This record gives sequence, structure tokens and C-alpha cells, in this order.
Amino acid sequence: MKIECIDDKIIVYLYNDTLPFDDINLLNKKIKELFIKIIKTYHLNFFGYSVVNIYHNDYYGSILEIEKIYNSDFNIDIMDLKVIIHKNVDFFLEIDDDLYVDSSDFTINNDKYYINLSKINNIYKYIEYGKIVYKNV
Repeated sequence: MKIECIDDKIIVYLYNDTLPFDDINLLNKKIKELFIKIIKTYHLNFFGYSVVNIYHNDYYGSILEIEKIYNSDFNIDIMDLKVIIHKNVDFFLEIDDDLYVDSSDFTINNDKYYINLSKINNIYKYIEYGKIVYKNV
């Protein structure tokens, strides 16, 4: 699990962690356990209302994008979440330099190279040279 704080969003990368999208009760339980782990480990505050976008790719796993909408001033122990699931999203590795590109199957956009993660055999070999993009390229 990797966590990034960008602007007002918290992004949680869950590589090879499969969330149970078919069972909503089990999914809610897993998300609750994940939030408790993040709160205890990183001392982040999620109390209030937050929107959680879950981007899922069968090859990579899931990425959670958490955006806090407002804080709760009265009940600091209550967390309200709106969860939006995006399945079968293409994940790309964004790299600045083509020296790290082993494949001929890449896209160039705004002087950056994008490789579909499903085309990479060993993601650990490349992950330190770029970042994962999970929205429109």
C-alpha cells in the first residue's frame, strides 16, 4: 500500500489487493478496515463527509482517491463516505524519459511517455522511474 497526499486528496494505491466488488457488505467492511489502518498508521483525519472514487484494474489492483468535502465539527467520531466504483479502468505508467521504455507499445502525450500497465511484465522494474496514471491520458 502506498499513500500520497495531493492538494485536498489522499490517493491510496493497492497493488494486487482485490476488493470484493460483488459483495457490498464485504466491500464496506474492507474499506472500513482500510480507513482504520490509515488513520492509525498515518494519523490522517477522515471524520466528516468524504467522496471515495475507487479505480479498479484487474492487472494492477485498485486505487482509492479520497476527497474530503467537509469536516464534522460536532461528531468527531463519525465518518460519512460516498463510494463510487470505476471498474476496468486502464492504468498507465507515466515516464519522462524514453530510456526506461522497454516496449514499443507506448503513447506520447505532452512530452511524457505512457505505457499500459498490462503490457509490462515486471512493474517493480519501472515504478521508481514514473508514476501511475489512472484517469484519461
